[in-house]
Amino acid sequence: MLRRTLFLLVSFFLVVSYPLWAEKVFSIIITPPAGAIQSEIEFSNVELSKNDDTTDLENAKVLTVRTQEKTFRQPIDSEFQFFRLRSIHKTGVAGPFSETRRVEDYLQNAFREPTIPVVQQGQTEYLLGSRIELKDEPGLTTQYSLDGGSPQTYKEAIIFTEPATHTMEISIQDAQGATVYKKQFIFKVELTPPTTQALIAGPAHNRDGIVVGKESSVVLVGQDTESGLDQTFFRILSLGEDLQSVAFEPYGHRLSWSDFSKRGRISLLQYYSVDKAKNKEALKTEIIYSESP
Repeated sequence: MLRRTLFLLVSFFLVVSYPLWAEKVFSIIITPPAGAIQSEIEFSNVELSKNDDTTDLENAKVLTVRTQEKTFRQPIDSEFQFFRLRSIHKTGVAGPFSETRRVEDYLQNAFREPTIPVVQQGQTEYLLGSRIELKDEPGLTTQYSLDGGSPQTYKEAIIFTEPATHTMEISIQDAQGATVYKKQFIFKVELTPPTTQALIAGPAHNRDGIVVGKESSVVLVGQDTESGLDQTFFRILSLGEDLQSVAFEPYGHRLSWSDFSKRGRISLLQYYSVDKAKNKEALKTEIIYSESP
């Protein structure tokens, strides 16, 4: 009978022979089928699918790991050169194994390369929002320096309160203090929201609001001179209607008399825009009077 050294871990955590700051870790994205409650990864030092019980595998080693994570990242001892994958159905029944693959093809850096949320606009990368949050790297130390300043150990979100262009260098050190990663980022912080106007084609104005006739339309025009306009949102409410009962929707067409009149003789138009750097305009409100049919 086949004898194997078997380690069974019914969780995401592994006990391995080297620390989390090792140079490479096994990394795979798992897409389980419907009805699966966990995935099983079987690591081995031989290609098991090409052997059977009649083959002498006296010295074969197998490490079986079950996880519910879709992104599985853990150090794996170098003696395990192969792996295969299967799903465990909610009934407890295990599905068939996938083809055997080489572990070395799924080795990545022990850390996730830091990224900052930016959007490209022309030649400029704009920071999305006003804060940078870096992921915690177990067993590692993340440092950053801003605009050539002294390195600081990252402990909490970096928040920007003034518009400016910044150069940031991010580095990662292992437990011995050796730098295992370093990268420079250049980005612009924009904190000015876009502006939106309601342009009226055809209606008459009065001091209380806007009168919209059957041949009239309302056009919402948003502008942003920095990162660029991303999207305008609007909603139309009946007078006195609960504000929470009507959701905002993306603006994509002229608003006609029928859009307003179905909300009654008097309605409210509310709108705002968001730019590509995620700056949000303050909400604007117009009173709309719909002419009688």
